[in-house]
Amino acid sequence: MDMLKMLKEAAAMRSKLGEMEKKMKSIIFETQSGGVTITMNAKSEALSVTIAPELLKKNLPEVEKAVLGAIQQAVKKSHDLMAEEAKTITGGLKIPGLM
Repeated sequence: MDMLKMLKEAAAMRSKLGEMEKKMKSIIFETQSGGVTITMNAKSEALSVTIAPELLKKNLPEVEKAVLGAIQQAVKKSHDLMAEEAKTITGGLKIPGLM
């Protein structure tokens, strides 16, 4: 493969990655766990947290456990969405630092 072709492919991939980043910001989802709802985008940016009033009546360790569980679930889903999208752009090629 000649160098010019490699540079063109790299530029095309960089453009696709920019598009992917915009798309990931626009994919919004909610996860619920133990009375906690997390709204997040596919870039792992938390947009909102809602805690059910009945959960707040429980002791602090239970509330913390529920919040942590909801956050972990949301982050996993965002990583899964990002990995899925990255796979389509790279054709399954694993690029260090991408995912």
